[in-house]
Amino acid sequence: MKRFLMPALFLVFTSCFIFDSGDQIEFSDDLEVLYQDILRLAESQPCTDPKDWSFIALGSKPCGGPWEYIAYPKSINIPEFLAKVKRYNELQQEDNIKNNRYSDCMFVSPPKSVACENSKPVLLYE
Repeated sequence: MKRFLMPALFLVFTSCFIFDSGDQIEFSDDLEVLYQDILRLAESQPCTDPKDWSFIALGSKPCGGPWEYIAYPKSINIPEFLAKVKRYNELQQEDNIKNNRYSDCMFVSPPKSVACENSKPVLLYE
């Protein structure tokens, strides 16, 4: 009996370390810094005319599609901004794959347009 009990106990106690987050690849710091930089650029101008604004998909759900859409002013350095969004989306997709992330798989519809309310952009969906 002891012959089977000792290996079984050993497996029980060591199996707790199999799912240790140490095996995960850390993306969260890079993602957070990039996300804050994207938001800083997107919120850098007051919204006074909706024609001066556009929107873009941001994030990458594990099931596919973006997590959200954000509005951004057309007066910023758009190639730089779009490169940051692309990098963020790619990095999040890589994080999803390498760390076996999962999500609700709900489709996030793109907005139809942007409106300005109290100098802030508002995404309009219908």
